[in-house]
Amino acid sequence: MTHFDIALIGFGAATMSLAVRLASDYPGRVAVIEPRELPSDDRTWCGWRLADHPFTDQAAQTWSAWAVSHGGRELVCRSDHIPYEMLRASAVQARALDAVASRPDWQFFSRQTLQTATYEKAHWRLSLSSGATITADCVMDSRPPGIGLDRPWLWQSFVGRELVGPDLPATGPVRLMDFIDDDAPLLTFVYELPISDGRRLIELTRFAPQRPSLAELGTSLDRLLDARGLATHTIDREESSHLPMAPIPPTSRSGWMRVGTAGGSMRPATGYAFHGIQRWADACARSLIAGNNASPPSRSRWMDWLDGVFLESLWAGGNADAPGARFHRLFECTPPESMARFLMSRPRLGDIGHVLRALPMLPMLGAAGRYSIRRRRPVTLDQP
Repeated sequence: MTHFDIALIGFGAATMSLAVRLASDYPGRVAVIEPRELPSDDRTWCGWRLADHPFTDQAAQTWSAWAVSHGGRELVCRSDHIPYEMLRASAVQARALDAVASRPDWQFFSRQTLQTATYEKAHWRLSLSSGATITADCVMDSRPPGIGLDRPWLWQSFVGRELVGPDLPATGPVRLMDFIDDDAPLLTFVYELPISDGRRLIELTRFAPQRPSLAELGTSLDRLLDARGLATHTIDREESSHLPMAPIPPTSRSGWMRVGTAGGSMRPATGYAFHGIQRWADACARSLIAGNNASPPSRSRWMDWLDGVFLESLWAGGNADAPGARFHRLFECTPPESMARFLMSRPRLGDIGHVLRALPMLPMLGAAGRYSIRRRRPVTLDQP
């Protein structure tokens, strides 16, 4: 039976980011257990790059302008210092696979799943679908847990098509939110990335109390593409998911730790996770290389409270277009770089001031009162 210092369950953004940082200096042995055959171009990660990270060179595209549209009004924001970047999963995976392959004492268990895990004699005994059994002192689990959400927390669900064909210019901004009225709670918008000439990713995203059918969301996206004259374009790839917009608490017991979105690295009010994961991976790798225990993802109670209040204000609504109007005003009244830092969970004091002044006072005060009553309702997770 082979023993490892660390076992990584699932090769997602968090475990890949940690592996890349550990490969050069960590003296211990690492096992990776991944059910898929990689690389696989099944998703993209986007966000504002506030600082370089190990995957900076893998960015497929960067933009200096982004737009928010509502009620026929388009607002374009710009920054020459903080780019909005897109990373393909396949490029990040290739970089991480190379890092694992550079360590002959590490082992990658491809197309295998974890069947059972038992804790005995200060380490974990892991049985794999291939019949192999390994042991590990520390387990980092990136698999999505079962989650129960209550108001004000939401599900962010999306279906995307990467289109190839004519009349898809690379010019223009990223369209972060182009709000549409489809009578679905609480809000729906189109997200567009002009990747290159003749190539564009278009997603339909919905914030809702319950997870909608991805098939239904895909049908709505197809109707939208048809209305825009894009139905005959080639679909090069597709992606879809449900993301919990909630402050998932870090989980760590007896050397078993949830990481990534499963460990609370995603920003509740935005769905951005990749760049927060980079900061966690930096801190965790430093701790492990120094001979200390792995550090779990950290959360800001202040930011979680503000996210809860903002999402509660979306629940309250007021009229059909209130959520879209609120986002539009937030981007309109906040300087672009302040907004970028705030959405990436790295705001300066002045940035927070800009955001608070951009939000409508009375609705937010009412939402703060309601959220303060409801905040004792925790996010419920299944046990790892």
